[in-house]
Amino acid sequence: MLDVLDALDAVDTQATRMVQEAERRRIARELHDGVVQSLTALVADLEYFRTRYPSADEEINQNGQRIAEKVETWQELARDSLTSMRQALGGLRTPSELDRGLVNALEGLLRQMQSAGYRVEFECEDWSALLPFEYTSNIYYIVREALTNISKHARASTISICMFSFEGHIYISIADDGRGMTKGASLASRGSGYHQGVIGMCERAALLGGRVTLDSVPGKGTRVDIDIPLSNGLME
Repeated sequence: MLDVLDALDAVDTQATRMVQEAERRRIARELHDGVVQSLTALVADLEYFRTRYPSADEEINQNGQRIAEKVETWQELARDSLTSMRQALGGLRTPSELDRGLVNALEGLLRQMQSAGYRVEFECEDWSALLPFEYTSNIYYIVREALTNISKHARASTISICMFSFEGHIYISIADDGRGMTKGASLASRGSGYHQGVIGMCERAALLGGRVTLDSVPGKGTRVDIDIPLSNGLME
């Protein structure tokens, strides 16, 4: 009887995954045909305007400079949105790196950072390989976004990641030795892309009942701490 139930569970799991994969492909196709193409056109139009408008009339140079600065800000936001959308589409279209487990997937991200010239330190202790996909996928994207923020904004040379579980919680710390932020400074001070990235990290942590906190010192870097509670039995 148990063998039959196990077989039914396996069939149900496989069918569920097939439905989910079909839905991911559908969403990816719709996003690409709509949002991505629109953002690509927007970036191109802003680039055209930014490079030609300031020199169009010398008599309004001051106003032209202000508009050019605004356009550059909009262009940065559009590029960040386009990059985020393409990353999301990549995760929807192809089998996830998470098929080999969260730790392997994160090690792949860290190898990319090493190839880009960063010194990487990685510690992982008392970590379960049996976390549900909801946990592993959201944690993966949180860490990836933190690494993206470091590469784009921190001007760091070293990245340190520590992961462990303790008393029913998952703890992840991602630190860099970059320029940091002034105490009390708005997240937007590092640019709209940074701000949006942090919002996305907080939203994903909140989906798991967790939270993200930032600690930053000017000239000494930034640390992102993630605290996620686990349902009973997940770490057993």
